[in-house]
Amino acid sequence: MEVEHFSHPDHPLILVNQVLEYSCELVICSGCEGPIWGPCYSCTCCYFFLHKKCAELPREIKRRIHRRHPLHLLAKSPYKGKYRCNRCTKSFNSFVYHCSSCKFDLDIKCAFEPGFFEVDSQFAHKDHPLILNEEQEYHGEGVVCSVCKEPISGPSYSCTSCNFFLHKKCAELPPEINRHLHPEHPLRLLPNHDTMCDFCNETCCESFVYCCFVCEFNIHIKCAFPPCVYEADQDQGHQFRRLLNPRSLKSISFTCNACGTDGDDSPFGCTMCQLVVHEECISLPGTLKTALHHHPQIIHTYQLQQGIESINKYCGICRREVDTEYGVYYCPDCDFVAHVNCSIEYGDSATEIVEENEEEQSVTVDGQFMEPSFRVVREIKHGEDRIIEEIDHWSHQHNLILIDKVDDDLKCDGCMFPISTPFYSCASCNFFLDKTCIELPRRKKWQYHENQLILSWSRGPHDLFYCDVCKQYFRGLRYTCDVCGLWIDVRCFKSLEDSFEHEGHEHPLYLPADSKNILRCNNGGRGRPPWAAAERESIPHCSGCCVSEESKVFFKCVVCDFKLGMKCATLPYKARHEYDDHPLLLTYINENDYQPSCLICEKDRDPKLWFYRCEECDFDAHPECALGKYPYVKQGGVRTYPKHPHPLVSVDKTEDYRPQACDTCGEPCDDLALECTDPNCNFIVHRKRRQCIDPLIW
Repeated sequence: MEVEHFSHPDHPLILVNQVLEYSCELVICSGCEGPIWGPCYSCTCCYFFLHKKCAELPREIKRRIHRRHPLHLLAKSPYKGKYRCNRCTKSFNSFVYHCSSCKFDLDIKCAFEPGFFEVDSQFAHKDHPLILNEEQEYHGEGVVCSVCKEPISGPSYSCTSCNFFLHKKCAELPPEINRHLHPEHPLRLLPNHDTMCDFCNETCCESFVYCCFVCEFNIHIKCAFPPCVYEADQDQGHQFRRLLNPRSLKSISFTCNACGTDGDDSPFGCTMCQLVVHEECISLPGTLKTALHHHPQIIHTYQLQQGIESINKYCGICRREVDTEYGVYYCPDCDFVAHVNCSIEYGDSATEIVEENEEEQSVTVDGQFMEPSFRVVREIKHGEDRIIEEIDHWSHQHNLILIDKVDDDLKCDGCMFPISTPFYSCASCNFFLDKTCIELPRRKKWQYHENQLILSWSRGPHDLFYCDVCKQYFRGLRYTCDVCGLWIDVRCFKSLEDSFEHEGHEHPLYLPADSKNILRCNNGGRGRPPWAAAERESIPHCSGCCVSEESKVFFKCVVCDFKLGMKCATLPYKARHEYDDHPLLLTYINENDYQPSCLICEKDRDPKLWFYRCEECDFDAHPECALGKYPYVKQGGVRTYPKHPHPLVSVDKTEDYRPQACDTCGEPCDDLALECTDPNCNFIVHRKRRQCIDPLIW
């Protein structure tokens, strides 16, 4: 192996593994001026040699004898002639560790532990072979291990001729280790000369200790290999105490095993294991209850890799990467993990997790109250299979029958999405519910909301509702909170998840923690929650429609700057329009878009935004043009009002070029309206304006 060394810049040095002899002359190291008997680096062009250890010396070290500044390795004395070591006062003219600010110097032997340059192997016993004894557990009183000085018991290596004994585990100690106590540099196993352990602050009695020869950091073998290391079982107790700073350093730079963040102060260490933590992390709660995850509790662990088999690499709250070698909170029931600081910020640490009995847990599986939404009227059984053919659903006055064939133009009355099979239909009227809406629970304990949500429905065919999440009018099933007054369309409710993959983007999308907090109850129910944006607040623009999300509930990409508002996140994949005989599919890119335009409104279309397209007809349309201004409001539905002699029907006048004047306020009805079904009566009123409808009732 060939290397470039700063002390010999003219030629490269080659590693020589055999003993060097030149005409029976002793080969001298140019670094420490000591004889070379083993592996060394040599220059083939000139008489220059370095011990392998001397060639690998660090260029900068910190020492307790000189606390103010680090010492830098120089090939020669910076002064004229020889220099004098400030520790041993001897004069040398070889490698020196020097401080230019203080004119302080250490020769390399004084810079390191005694024996560092003399010992080439871990445990020298070359006279006789060592015999492994696997069975004998006790060798007699006074027989101790030559390394750790503890009594010999259990498997061991021994040379009875020399009375030399080693525990099997001591004989197999690694020559170099890495520990969280001292993450900057590896620790090497070296002979001990009455060193003090920087972990337990006791004098090391063993023959060998682990040392960092860069920072002069030392640790017992027993402290380097504690009896318990990183147990995921939280029943194990830790005994923390403050670690005194090494005398040469003002602080300890470390990474906290409890929270995974860096520290630069005096940490606390567990006397039984290798945990090093911030003072504030000693009292971290073992379990947390958070509204940002649907399972009842998350658990703290010091090392996730031993906590669960499936490891998620992204925090379920902030979506940044999680270092699984340090402490996190994780869910025992799923693949949810979160940074400790994120969990504390959004968790209810003061809430105690009350153990529920098995019966209570079965009733509230995943926080869902198992109150049925329907009553089975008729069913068919084929062995273990059960097919429910007819049901009585609480939202409709007639029974609903199972249908396995679908018309492309049908919409579910619950979520207003196009119907997919199987679904349930009313034989008496134009009412349909798909299977996902049928299975919605009447009462739901939602992960984003403290109070129970109730599934609601209004039998009035002309009633309109406004979703607090997507800010759109709808007519269908909704979840409501009796405490804070939240109204959420079931379409948005079914779409709100911690994370999901959308066909319109290549990376996973997640719901930010701030958005989740917006969905929580406000002030214990006093006043409506702040779903709308405050004045002058910066609201992100949706990457699907380029419109800012007034509700502040949106999804973000894990990887890039992609944001998706709830309005676009809940768009149906398939739509129908009278201008095209084929279904229109939601599209995100058209490579042949030379002159993008909407064929319905005949206006230009931004090629970067989402649109609906029929490939067969080369038909493109804005989402609002393809779906209509009110895609989740079902038109039709006839109702009689006390103050008008004829039944009124719900109509959409957004595409009517000659709007009629409202019979109540006199303004044009160019939006949703109620129109008289009698052809001889031209009565019409605004549907969305309460002041226009009230005269029909009172």
